[in-house]
Amino acid sequence: EAPRGLVLLLAGTGRHNAIGSTLSARLSERLAAEGLASARLDYAGSGDSPGLVPQWNPAEIAATTAQARALLDTAREALAVTPFAEVGTCYGSRIALSLVEDPACVGAVCLAPPILDVGGLGRMGRQMRDRRVGAFIRSNAALRRVLVAPLRRLMGARKPAPRVFGAFAHLDRARLVFLYGGRNAHEDHFSGRARQSIEGAVAGLPEEQRVRFELRTVAGGPLTTFDGLAADEQAEILDVVVPYVTSFFERAG
Repeated sequence: EAPRGLVLLLAGTGRHNAIGSTLSARLSERLAAEGLASARLDYAGSGDSPGLVPQWNPAEIAATTAQARALLDTAREALAVTPFAEVGTCYGSRIALSLVEDPACVGAVCLAPPILDVGGLGRMGRQMRDRRVGAFIRSNAALRRVLVAPLRRLMGARKPAPRVFGAFAHLDRARLVFLYGGRNAHEDHFSGRARQSIEGAVAGLPEEQRVRFELRTVAGGPLTTFDGLAADEQAEILDVVVPYVTSFFERAG
């Protein structure tokens, strides 16, 4: 029997074996029982895929999005299915949100999505962290007041990511769910600033679009370390994610 839809599973990066691999394996079993096929990939330079990525940056996803799109197109053609949903973790949620623009996408569940981009000052700080100039500035309180404070006010350390909030434009047909862990929320990129940014963006949407978005905190976590959580915590998170995904296809139908 042909599947009634496809679910694209998009893991995080860096500690790739700890961000999404177990989640993908366990989700695929549960989704298969619901008549849904699933597909996942190791991005070039991570997991079993060859290549080298000097640095992973949530704001730079063009290459990995193209890889995910290639997998999606191949899987949909092989399975002869059109509608698809996504489950993304951390960095993978950025890719998921970029693919929501596809008219065949019925929804995405994003676990610990980083919704704020590091601004110019943040990038500058990372680049200077191991340099002598950066060390000198950090050690001099007067210079920090004269140089760093005005730059921070001007450039901002973090700002809402256009790619993330751009996905809200497609809430007229797709559904979006943002999930964060209740424990060590900072490891899931969740903060007061992040919450305010999300709530502010959603508040400006028409009512019929607002109801298609949900921000939820689940017990346990952090979700970026799903693979390291106790089995009962993993099961509880799966019990949250799977009904959302299945509902996307039911409502689309």
